[in-house]
Amino acid sequence: MNDYVTDEQRVEELKKWWVENGAYLLGGVILGLALLFGWNTWRNHQESQRAAAYDLYTELSAAVEEQSLEQAKTLVAKLQQDYGATPYAALGSMALAKLAVKTTQYVEAETALTEAMTRGKQAELQEVARLRLVRVKLALKKPDDALELLSAEWPVAYLSLTEELKGDAYLQKGDRAAARTAYDKALLSATSGIEFLRMKRDDLGEETSTEAAS
Repeated sequence: MNDYVTDEQRVEELKKWWVENGAYLLGGVILGLALLFGWNTWRNHQESQRAAAYDLYTELSAAVEEQSLEQAKTLVAKLQQDYGATPYAALGSMALAKLAVKTTQYVEAETALTEAMTRGKQAELQEVARLRLVRVKLALKKPDDALELLSAEWPVAYLSLTEELKGDAYLQKGDRAAARTAYDKALLSATSGIEFLRMKRDDLGEETSTEAAS
């Protein structure tokens, strides 16, 4: 009999606890399920976006291979508009710039690489885009723009290349002394493939009296 009374008390206590806390517990369960559903929905959406962006990027790669600049521009515009949050938007701009340079459309390449720098989230991608943009600026005879881009901080691994590009920019500006200094720095930090760099430096010779006077 005592066991029966004890069980009844437990039931009553459980009912009381449920009245006091059931709503909160149920709300927590509902909230947890809603969050889980929302997370899964968001994750599925992200995966769907990446898959669609990849398919479009694959189509773009084929257009680049076929050197179809107009089709490539159309596909990059769609990547940027519909899938701008994915890495393929920046990669698409890089691919378009590569084709534009190959077909000597340097203004188009300049725009595409600027876009890639803006959209690129990874530091490595931004650095590669910036270096390519420097070369395009030099092709467009914009040495001051090139030097401005090169004034950013660079990883040590890029030191030789960035100094060489500075030398090219200074030479384009007619500043032979600054070009020599940049090429010398590039040679000091170079580890391989320095033959062409050495030729560019040797072509400048040593400082002349006219340069020293100026």
